[in-house]
Amino acid sequence: MRQTVTQISASLLLGICALGGLTGSIARATAPPNESSPAAAVFPADWLAQTRTPPPVPPQPNPVPTSRVPATSGIMGLTPTTDDDIGVGHLRPQDLSFLENPDEDDNASLLGAGWLQSAAIPIYIEPDGAHWGWIINGWLVPNGQSPIALGEDASFLMWQTYPNLMSFPVTQLREDGWFQFQYTPAGTAWAHVEHLDLGAIDLAIEPWEGRFAEVEQVAFRQHGLSKSLYSVPGNDRERILGLVGPNSLIQPLAFEGDWMLVTVTQPTDGCSAFPGATRQEGWMRWRNDDQGALIWFDPQGC
Repeated sequence: MRQTVTQISASLLLGICALGGLTGSIARATAPPNESSPAAAVFPADWLAQTRTPPPVPPQPNPVPTSRVPATSGIMGLTPTTDDDIGVGHLRPQDLSFLENPDEDDNASLLGAGWLQSAAIPIYIEPDGAHWGWIINGWLVPNGQSPIALGEDASFLMWQTYPNLMSFPVTQLREDGWFQFQYTPAGTAWAHVEHLDLGAIDLAIEPWEGRFAEVEQVAFRQHGLSKSLYSVPGNDRERILGLVGPNSLIQPLAFEGDWMLVTVTQPTDGCSAFPGATRQEGWMRWRNDDQGALIWFDPQGC
């Protein structure tokens, strides 16, 4: 039994140094364009297939490590901080039907980070760069090295994005199919959308606006400041309907570029409106000029 959970194992650090390093910083990039809609699309492996040449699937580890559920004690993050760059979306299972009946035996083992026991995705140092290793069956396997048990040999980073599911933040998504995701507190890796169907379960990338559109309420990550509510998207002061205070319930209705149509109830105490509270519909900016999300949500809802 492995006793110590470290941020990243010594063998992994040696592998990173030997290969020139997986990137340890999060870079911003624009997400693929999306239309105004109640929920944006989920991007599985067939996104923009006509514009890219996918890399060949590299050999899997030999032997492939036995499937295991990662230890939840080694998961870092769970909720992004105010200073975190949450990127453009998240990497999760494509089929989430197991969340509908979480108490069933076949579904219970996939909850939280358990779906990683059935996932397989090769990771790279950079787009079109050297293949570095695999995340497979709940393990991180650098090329030529022993498997590293996620959550036991090394901690890893995931955010809770559904009541019973955790996922990896996607920091970049390029039109050629390469995407960068964060999987440890200090490191990111590159992968390709053509490689999202190599495990027992298929994976998908969901842009944040798609997830935000499904939740009951969102909140601005920078707490304590009032935000403007507009009659139309845009920063025209003449279109300001009023201010949205920090003690408000903001329900997203639709997304259009950097703006979201919302219903605002204020003042509230969490999910409960105070007597005399008002409701108003309008537009608020949810994303900044660098494509950084200004909002987050409680996955448990009200």
